[in-house]
Amino acid sequence: MSVEKKLKGKFKPKQSGTAKDFALYLIGNGYSFSYKENEKTGDITIDINFEYDALFEDAKQAFDSMEEKNKPQMSIFEEEN
Repeated sequence: MSVEKKLKGKFKPKQSGTAKDFALYLIGNGYSFSYKENEKTGDITIDINFEYDALFEDAKQAFDSMEEKNKPQMSIFEEEN
C-alpha cells in the first residue's frame, strides 16, 4: 500500500511589502513556489506545496507576521481628517 498526502498553501498578501518579504523567506528556507500577479487587478498569489502540516504552519505563521508588520500604521502625530 502506498499513501501520499499533498498539502498546498495559497497565500494572497494584502500588504504591499509582504509579497517580497515572504518570497525572500521562502527562498531562504529552500521552498519551491510559484508567484503570480494578476495583470488587471495587481493581486498577487503565491502557491507552495508542503510535505508536512508543520511546514505549512511555520510558513503561515511567518506570512501572518509579515502581513502584520507591513500593515500601515497611523502615526500619533498625524491629524485625522
